[in-house]
Amino acid sequence: MLGAGTPETGAMRIGAACSDARSPELGVPGVVRCGLVIAGLKLGLATTGFARTLRWVERRSAHALEHPGDVAPIEAVAHAVAMAAALYPGRALCLEQSLTLYYLLRRRGIDARLRLGVQPHPFSAHAWVEYGGAPLNDFPEHVKHFIALPEVRP
Repeated sequence: MLGAGTPETGAMRIGAACSDARSPELGVPGVVRCGLVIAGLKLGLATTGFARTLRWVERRSAHALEHPGDVAPIEAVAHAVAMAAALYPGRALCLEQSLTLYYLLRRRGIDARLRLGVQPHPFSAHAWVEYGGAPLNDFPEHVKHFIALPEVRP
């Protein structure tokens, strides 16, 4: 139950309240957790908009960001989000998937970057997450078709 409160707090409790069934050594969330975070962020985007949802994510992100030597756990989180998005009822668009991946990685102290880009003709917009300058949840060949906007900061 979302409980009483503003739409922002009600929408954000879904992602914050779900328990984290993850591997203790890797910190990799399960597909169900990823699906719940997608649902919470999707609701947040619909009710409060992009800027407030991104501020919510940033406020709950780790402040000490690191670059771990092993990228396997980072790729495992990206895979879990992709699986949850594939199983999500309806559609989980690139923005919702990328915000979910960004949120989950930043919560674990990983220095991931949320990127937004546009393609002028025919007009198209896209969102992805980068780590170490490379896209995690997309192919570099696809991302190169978009003009990356300056990094988004709330």
